[in-house]
Amino acid sequence: MISKEWQFIDNQKRHTQDGCQLVGLMTSVGRGRRPCHAIDVGCGDGIIAFDILKDKKATSVVAIDILDSAVQTSIENLKSYLLSGKTQVYRVSASKFFGQKENWGKFHRFVINPPFYAHGSGRANKSKLDQIARHDKSLHLKLWARGASRLLKQGGQLFCVFPSERLAEAIAELSRLSLEPKELWWLRHDRRKRRFFLRAVLGAKPGLIVHLDHV
Repeated sequence: MISKEWQFIDNQKRHTQDGCQLVGLMTSVGRGRRPCHAIDVGCGDGIIAFDILKDKKATSVVAIDILDSAVQTSIENLKSYLLSGKTQVYRVSASKFFGQKENWGKFHRFVINPPFYAHGSGRANKSKLDQIARHDKSLHLKLWARGASRLLKQGGQLFCVFPSERLAEAIAELSRLSLEPKELWWLRHDRRKRRFFLRAVLGAKPGLIVHLDHV
């Protein structure tokens, strides 16, 4: 649970459950392998990075976002981890960060709660923040999938949440980049199964386990 001092971006007052559930499903992260270096792409106010570190799912986290308001808020919320050297927060576009060769093969975990809707689909959002967060004009599937394949070490893991209507598209793109889907979850309270949670492993052999009724 976050503290009362938690800072939100702009007029937001709460988080969606996706990010917290995503961290909760990372049961294998941080066990047996040290150090475990993770990246949170599109960090927003830093809640995923915060939970990863708080629950010891990783020993260090890099958090990136393109919005200055998100980065400044993350810095405030992650202050204690910044001071301890367990996290770094950068204002940078995903495409630029993914393209920097010094970042390639550096991470054990790549965590992302990406925009769900393809650019031009769905209704437009009044808030600029919501529009960027929900529509993939600057952070589309092919971009972040390629980024994960570059940034992860061999055997590194991608954790993501995505809409069920784009399941086939996501699996095809990840598999093409040698990010083999290994586990897929739908949540019990999501009766319409509108979104799925996925763990993929770079360079793994085929074999997907589907959890149909996960808490």
